[in-house]
Amino acid sequence: MKNHSDSPDPMDNLHKKLTGFGENSVRKTYYPELQQRLEDLRDSEAFLKNIVDNIPAMVFVKDAVELRYVAFNKAGEELLGYTREELLGRNDRDFFPEEQAAFFTRKDREVLARGVLLEIPEETVKTRSGEDRILRTKKIPLFDSEGNARYLLGIAEDITDRKHLEEQLLQSQKMEAIGQLAGGVAHDFNNILMVIMGYGNMLKMDLMLDSSHKEKLEHIIEAADKAAQLTRGLLTFSRKQEMKTMVANLNDVVQQVQKFLVRIIGEDVQLTSHLDTTDLLVRIDSGQIEQVLVNLATNARDAMPKGGILTIGTGLLDVDASFVQANGYGEPGRYALISVSDNGVGMDEKTKSRIFEPFFTTKEVGKGTGLGMAIVYGIVKQHHGFVNVYSEPQIGTTFRIYLPLIERELAADEEIITPAPPKGGTETILVAEDDAAVRTLVQELLTGFGYAVIPAGDGQDAVEKFRENRDTVKLVLMDIIMPRKNGKEACYEIRQLDPDVKILYSSGYTMDIIQGRGVLDEGAELIMKPVQPMELLRKVRELLDR
Repeated sequence: MKNHSDSPDPMDNLHKKLTGFGENSVRKTYYPELQQRLEDLRDSEAFLKNIVDNIPAMVFVKDAVELRYVAFNKAGEELLGYTREELLGRNDRDFFPEEQAAFFTRKDREVLARGVLLEIPEETVKTRSGEDRILRTKKIPLFDSEGNARYLLGIAEDITDRKHLEEQLLQSQKMEAIGQLAGGVAHDFNNILMVIMGYGNMLKMDLMLDSSHKEKLEHIIEAADKAAQLTRGLLTFSRKQEMKTMVANLNDVVQQVQKFLVRIIGEDVQLTSHLDTTDLLVRIDSGQIEQVLVNLATNARDAMPKGGILTIGTGLLDVDASFVQANGYGEPGRYALISVSDNGVGMDEKTKSRIFEPFFTTKEVGKGTGLGMAIVYGIVKQHHGFVNVYSEPQIGTTFRIYLPLIERELAADEEIITPAPPKGGTETILVAEDDAAVRTLVQELLTGFGYAVIPAGDGQDAVEKFRENRDTVKLVLMDIIMPRKNGKEACYEIRQLDPDVKILYSSGYTMDIIQGRGVLDEGAELIMKPVQPMELLRKVRELLDR
């Protein structure tokens, strides 16, 4: 009988193969390969995780049943302020306000039901810090091998800063459009005002007028002057008002105007100031900057009907690219800063967004023109600066004005000249004006002071009249923009006939329109409508006496 004790036991042999100790062991044969595959899978998983974590957008995955987070990337953690460990296994209602969570859930269910990609152009999410961020989100279902939706993949881009920049751009474009509209009506309106004010002032000089009529005339002139002020306000807003700039220390300007502000704001409002110790040299029209401070102080006073504190401060600020990117306005550089703060009623977002619009006011009808803040905006822009406003209801408001700083430059003192009464003359003046009412007014004004006047209705007529009377005409007074030939074209032909004749332009158009049409040579004499009669007479005499 064969001894089976020396023969290998089949079961034992199989066991050894499986456990890796026998000859031709399965473990010895396949384990290294399995181990390598596991390592490859881990490397692949780590690689994919690294890719997802470095995507500059929030990437998340939710299960399709309870909509709980099962995956979240690093950008999502940084955006929301929650760690991955806090987010995984929980749903939106655990983190966000009910209204937001309900919106997210509704969109998730919609994606899973439709089974296609859904793009959400804008949605708001509240972060851990309480800040609202605006997201542009895409959601898509992930299916298993049987075609059932198992997960929901979401990719959300933070577009908050972009939205703020878009809003700034839209606001800027809106203000520019309003400014162009304001400038566009100035020409016709100034011509009308010039006729009213001109004839009014001429009648005022009539010694035969009785006192009752003179008083009524004063009211007419006063109303026309107020209308002219409104026009100037609109032109200032649209940055089309002529400036006389000089280099000045901003602290000195603020100190000068403070004395006047005390009388404006009243006894119930306390005025305090915190001025920078360094000289803040800026190139400004000091009168216009004073107007800015007066308007802001008046606005602050009205915001504190029961009294309060008005604080004016100055400072120095270096604006860099990050400031411009964060705020959506300004240009890099060094700026002198003026801040005007009050602790009044403040403004809500809707009011704040419209504060610089012309004719926008929260005051009762008849209590304000709505041009005060528009003028502030226009003056600051014309000085190549920028202005912003921070306000909270029942807390107060702060306006900050940034003006470009001038380094190491001294301001020259300017002599103040008191204008002398106008003088007349006997010279012949050619008046070219396409507006008949204005032409007649100027003709009557000049002839009333002894001048001989030759009227012309347009540029071509002016050239022909000058050709006929070139030996007697000493001055040509003409509108810049006229039919047939504009002022520049007429001037060219007139100077071909007499290079030495004196020419004075007038216009009711704004400077940007004049410059845009290229109708004014550099250094040309220009007087802007509506011009006061005495001012026109002085300018005419000044040119004739040169």
